[in-house]
Amino acid sequence: MATQIDIRGRDVVTLDTFSAEEIRAITARARALKDAPPGTPLAGHSLAMVFFEPSLRTRASFAIAFGSLGGTVIDLVAGRDLWPLEMREGAVMDDLADEHVRDAARVLSEYADVIAIRALAHQGDWAQARRDTIIVSFQKHAGVPIFNMESVLDHPCQAWGDALTIEEALGEPRGRKIALVWTYHPKAKPLAVPHGVGVMATKLGMDLTVARPPGYDFDPSMLQTMRHAADSSGGSIRFVEDSAEAVENADVVYAASWGSIDLHADRDAERALRDGHRDRRITSALMASTDGARFMHAMPVRRNVEADDAVIDAPGSLVVQQAGNRLHIQRALFRGVLGV
Repeated sequence: MATQIDIRGRDVVTLDTFSAEEIRAITARARALKDAPPGTPLAGHSLAMVFFEPSLRTRASFAIAFGSLGGTVIDLVAGRDLWPLEMREGAVMDDLADEHVRDAARVLSEYADVIAIRALAHQGDWAQARRDTIIVSFQKHAGVPIFNMESVLDHPCQAWGDALTIEEALGEPRGRKIALVWTYHPKAKPLAVPHGVGVMATKLGMDLTVARPPGYDFDPSMLQTMRHAADSSGGSIRFVEDSAEAVENADVVYAASWGSIDLHADRDAERALRDGHRDRRITSALMASTDGARFMHAMPVRRNVEADDAVIDAPGSLVVQQAGNRLHIQRALFRGVLGV
């Protein structure tokens, strides 16, 4: 690894808590680990994964990453394996919750060396949802490092894997142009992926252009984080409405869908606004207007809704490589956080 860094004992909840140097060092370590036998450095260590939402890539890549290094993994699903959890501090627990998150987190910390949480937002006021209560509560009460497997605000391991993918495809990210393009989806998707991509790109000195319809802005606090990161790294961030304008001179076209935070509590109004933009998808014609830009998407992807088959399956598409790199980034992160 070109740069030696020490992230032992750190939570991996947002890229904002890691420097650009640390991000680059972990991607370098992940590249090195790709070419080396995994060994069993995590033998005797354990990972507890707690899912409040469905998962394919995240569940598989986390479990295989930890297990392939010799560790033990337990997979817990809320509503099936956990008692209903109370998140409020000082609550009188005379309602539906059987256990307080304080107790669940502390007990899991007795069993596991790392706890990983996936918990997204549901309908309700955005000001409340954005508090990321579940993952923040586990951070507060756990005695071991917490990994974010996607929360209301962020998806750091996805974004870290994206950084590795961009480095492999294009070389040094600094100065590269990335267009993050809002695409239609039948559901109001979380903001975690676009937020994570935005923080990653601005921290690494990329020029980020976000194309979205009116009413689909980022969370103001996350946007402030991105602007500060861009100022520090020499990158940039701008917002436009037109997808064609966004992809001009882009090296990467990253498709993503997200819901309106302004209408987060009004599902019908949000759907009506979103349905007015059904034509927003990544087409072959849009990609052809670029100078060979690479296509990215965090998956799962709605084919011929978010992006055409011809785009997803094109030689310039990086979507499968992106998904595969989650495994390698998470191996590097587990070894770094556990100091092995």
